[in-house]
Amino acid sequence: MSGLVGQALPLLPELLLTATALGLLLIARCWSRPAVVGGLTLAAFGGALVALLALVGPSTPPHELGHAMLLRTPLTAFFQVGVLGVMLLITLLLLGYAPLSQMPWVECFSLLLLSTVGLLLLIGAQSLVMVYIGLELVSLTSYLLTGFLRQEATSAEGGLKYFLYGTLATAMMLYGISWLYGATGTLDLPTLTADLLGGSHPHQPMILVGILLLTVGLGFKVGLVPFHHWAPDAYEGAPTPIAAFISAGPKLAGFAVLLRVFWLAFRGMTADWSAVLEVVAILTMTLGNLAAFWQTNVKRLLAYSSIAQAGYIVIGVVAASGTGATAVGYYVVAYVLMNVAAFACVIAVSNATGRDDLGAYAGLAQRQPMLAAAFAIALLSLAGIPPTAGFLAKVGIFVAALQSGRLLLAVAAAVNSVIAVAYYAVLLKQMYLKAPASDAPAALTPWPLTLALGASLAGTLLFGLWPAPLWGWLSAALPTAS
Repeated sequence: MSGLVGQALPLLPELLLTATALGLLLIARCWSRPAVVGGLTLAAFGGALVALLALVGPSTPPHELGHAMLLRTPLTAFFQVGVLGVMLLITLLLLGYAPLSQMPWVECFSLLLLSTVGLLLLIGAQSLVMVYIGLELVSLTSYLLTGFLRQEATSAEGGLKYFLYGTLATAMMLYGISWLYGATGTLDLPTLTADLLGGSHPHQPMILVGILLLTVGLGFKVGLVPFHHWAPDAYEGAPTPIAAFISAGPKLAGFAVLLRVFWLAFRGMTADWSAVLEVVAILTMTLGNLAAFWQTNVKRLLAYSSIAQAGYIVIGVVAASGTGATAVGYYVVAYVLMNVAAFACVIAVSNATGRDDLGAYAGLAQRQPMLAAAFAIALLSLAGIPPTAGFLAKVGIFVAALQSGRLLLAVAAAVNSVIAVAYYAVLLKQMYLKAPASDAPAALTPWPLTLALGASLAGTLLFGLWPAPLWGWLSAALPTAS
């Protein structure tokens, strides 16, 4: 018994979330109030966060779990802490969402818990098999969550498109994994690292095919072009807190995996994959920003903004350096904070108006100046304006690109950052320069929504004014990542 407990203890965060999710489902009919289930969900995420911090400290050596299928290091713990923190915010958004009572809310909270387990497994994966398992768990739950507004056709359409694109991307990734196994005889990431360090391999063409196919699955999860087509419809159709989840949690985990797979496992073939990802980064930034210009639905606008942000973040992966990896970690944390803040403001407006179009924000600064100011800070951070975390995140990415000699990539990112200001300014114009409608209702901000908005904005400003703790944690964690 003691041996079993000893094996289970390192997996306590994942086990706690799984047990809570299954428990909620087993006695679903006993719950009569979303607040009770939401409180239990918050407690599960908080407990998992405390357990994770107790298991992994800044100087904790790498620890293998699950027959070497999983790995705990300060770097994986950084991203896992980020995921659990984001899920606490998403749960608060869900509790402050007016249409929650129209959804199967017990199942919604349970699926969020199971999806988080998938994200934790994905981040800690030390085998491509575990990467696939984690990705599938996240994807399957996300498809269901996207279509939870059963009475709305856009929700069903968004969920179906997300499912169809995801199925194709996952199949291609699995095919790529089979190519890698056929070429190297292993799916273990440390073994792949050792085999490919020399820069040449007798089956190098097969490995390159496998890497390209693997990129499809990971690129789909973080929304890189050309694997992005699902995002606008999924964001628009999903319940707004779920859209916030899709934009934040999977991206955080996805870039953690991109770092582990490309920067570490495939660093012996950096010249091959970095050229491909450089083109993908430029296309992603440019298409995301240009497409956002034409959007009249705020959730679709944030979807294309999310695509563009993924393009900026992948620059740090392309840089293939410690500075680049640190910039990726910092940017992802800054991105999820400012994006959650933006979606919290969207929820507040849609709670009252039932609308997500630009017109719903006309004169918001005159009607509710504090909410408009909060949304403005989130948008300015997304645009990369100081003194927000979004500004320092972009600076870190530019520095990483220039240090690695990627001048074209740095120029493309700078030009796209200027372009992005224009469509964020459209929303600011609606809020501050347009007159409000005479019958415009006041936005509804229940206390969970206010708490999530306040926490995400505080993080956005704190890490913009005082980035040293976050940057230092990442820099210290990187040497133990391998």
